[in-house]
Amino acid sequence: MNDIKSFMASDAGASARYQQRRKRRVHINIDNIEPQSKKMSVADRTAFQTEIAKQLTSVKRSTFRGDVALKLDLATASKSPAHAHTIAKNLLDLLGDRMTGVAWPKKSLLYGDDSQIQALSVMCRHGEDQPNVRIEARPFSSMLDDLELAAIALRDGENMESYYEREREDEWIDTYRELIRDEKLQRQTLGDEMYEGYCKMVRWSAQRALLGRSGVDISVLSWLYGLPRGIPTGFDKSMWAGLVGDSKLRLQVGELPIATGGSSAFKQKVSDEIDAFKQRWDWVINPLVVAVALEVVVRPNPKTPPAVLHDLDNIVRDYLIPGIVPAFGTVSDQRWTIDFADLRARDPKFADAWGPNPTPPAGTRNGVTRYEVWRLPAVKDEPGFVSVALVADIDAKGDLMDQMDEQISAWRDKLSDDSRLPWQRRR
Repeated sequence: MNDIKSFMASDAGASARYQQRRKRRVHINIDNIEPQSKKMSVADRTAFQTEIAKQLTSVKRSTFRGDVALKLDLATASKSPAHAHTIAKNLLDLLGDRMTGVAWPKKSLLYGDDSQIQALSVMCRHGEDQPNVRIEARPFSSMLDDLELAAIALRDGENMESYYEREREDEWIDTYRELIRDEKLQRQTLGDEMYEGYCKMVRWSAQRALLGRSGVDISVLSWLYGLPRGIPTGFDKSMWAGLVGDSKLRLQVGELPIATGGSSAFKQKVSDEIDAFKQRWDWVINPLVVAVALEVVVRPNPKTPPAVLHDLDNIVRDYLIPGIVPAFGTVSDQRWTIDFADLRARDPKFADAWGPNPTPPAGTRNGVTRYEVWRLPAVKDEPGFVSVALVADIDAKGDLMDQMDEQISAWRDKLSDDSRLPWQRRR
């Protein structure tokens, strides 16, 4: 018995539990069905649900009963595809209630209702050769266990070099501030053409630095959920939520509406906060020259009736994207941030490597590269909030779920390289 307890308390035991949790994930991959909005034909909707049922049956999985963490990775091939958030709305509905005629023993497919989704990530690539839908779902409790392990692994692997690297990144913001403040002198010194080129490069780096630290990372996300357990941080999860909710690097849009007629006031709050954010940061982010994703942290008011609890996707689709995308000029793909005419003039060979049509269909330009939403538990006697970050999406880091898996994978690789036996290493 002592050996079992020792193993379970060791790094090897934590690694084994993580591997077991991975087996609880559901992976669905659907080719040759174009991801579409609610305008999707009945035949395509039926085919989509039939494929979901088929793949769930093949891995002997049933409908999720409890809370879920969900990822949608979409690829469209249509010349006039719908925007990602309208596609997601349709697919999330199709993952719930089963349509008549679809062979499946239950009334619902992947989950009973999309209110079960407590963490959601949506990514969409337009202009692909073939359409594709990839879905990953796991119990939300497993997600929290993965988050806790990733936070511990990150803490164990931290070093001062990463801290200094962040400091060096932040220096670009000061450099850009000085560059535009002393524009006249800089132009005289460098010449107009060199100044413009240098200013463009520094602005890109400054936006990457500013929006690279606007989102929450694995450590902060874990603290928001009160993790890791048993390891004091000096702040409880409510205090961490307060810090995130007060950050001037994020859009703080207040509580979600829970009373009739509250939607208009909330939309106005979103608009006002966008204006305030632009007043603070327009000097560095206008125009945006980096692609951005949305990262949203939601904590509901504890008095919110279950019947009016907002689905995570609805928050983004109904309240955030309609205001944020046009206000900041965000684009749905990094390729829209490249001036291909300028590239072709400077380096025709490299430009040709992108092909004759390097950008996705024109109608998909306005948007964000991806979005993810995390719902925190309500806290008694504490107000709710919605906190939004425009996150630079240029380093192929992926969403927080991907980052967790990558961090844990690196940690597990180190276990195998340790000279001691893995079950002797204590957590």
